[in-house]
Amino acid sequence: MDTCDFCAERMNYYNPSNRDIYQVQCPRCGEYFITREALTNLKSSIKKSTLSDRQKANISGWLCENKQFEINTNNLDNLFKIKTPSFHERADKILLEFERMTEYAGHFVQCFAENSEVFYGKPKSYLSVGYCLNSHEFEEILEFLKDTKRISFSNTNNKTCKITANGWEHLEKLKKINADSQQGFVAMWFDKAMMEVYDKAISKGILDAGYKPHLVSDREHNDQIDDEIIAQIRRSRFILADFTGHRGGVYYEAGFAKGLGIEVVWTCREDDIDKLHFDIRQYNCILWQPDKLDELRKKICFRIESVLGRGSYQQA
Repeated sequence: MDTCDFCAERMNYYNPSNRDIYQVQCPRCGEYFITREALTNLKSSIKKSTLSDRQKANISGWLCENKQFEINTNNLDNLFKIKTPSFHERADKILLEFERMTEYAGHFVQCFAENSEVFYGKPKSYLSVGYCLNSHEFEEILEFLKDTKRISFSNTNNKTCKITANGWEHLEKLKKINADSQQGFVAMWFDKAMMEVYDKAISKGILDAGYKPHLVSDREHNDQIDDEIIAQIRRSRFILADFTGHRGGVYYEAGFAKGLGIEVVWTCREDDIDKLHFDIRQYNCILWQPDKLDELRKKICFRIESVLGRGSYQQA
């Protein structure tokens, strides 16, 4: 039995194939993969004390969010640069996780074990869900959620909590940005080959999920952001941003939508992913291949439905 190099929990390494890679099952970070060379480099960084506890907590949180991520020598240094989300962002992440664990309104879920330093089962992963350095930081976020009346603790067992009416209201606000909109704005590189990808996969995947794709196709290809684009993003339920070609306009439009709290679906051609800016690589990006567009279509539909639910738009 080994310990995870990020969170120090007991876990196991597996070698699921003939590839030079390990599969890791960690009770806190979740499931991830790491190549032998990356693991050697990671242990060297830890031995040299070049990786702080906060960096480890950030990586653990990111791995928990981006399940089954493969760590290799090309992305290991980028993982070291992951930033800590704001306190309020981390509180929202934990509240959303409580919602996923809740079976019905009024259901109490376990927050931590009898000894708050000893986490196990699902409560252990809460630390990574909230990008917490330790249990004390997690308890501080719980106190904030309690003080803002978003959760309340059981009178008989203060190690369990439930989402309050105020908490449910806050969760609804988190999800209700442009809730009535059936439009999915598409930001992408206006290259001839990409238009085929749009026609065969992107637009159809959005339609399959019950939303109407919107592409501002008549603008000049100079990354100019005009009033029409801003207005269309503001009225969209989500934005699908494909970073193939790494156009400045796509980065801007995705960032603008993210700033408004609008959901972003991230995609990129697989052989172009290494050029992707690291701030974007922190998100779970759908990778695609030109000869597998039907697979991309299905992935887009599944991602939209899993995050936002199925829309009601029907093509005439």
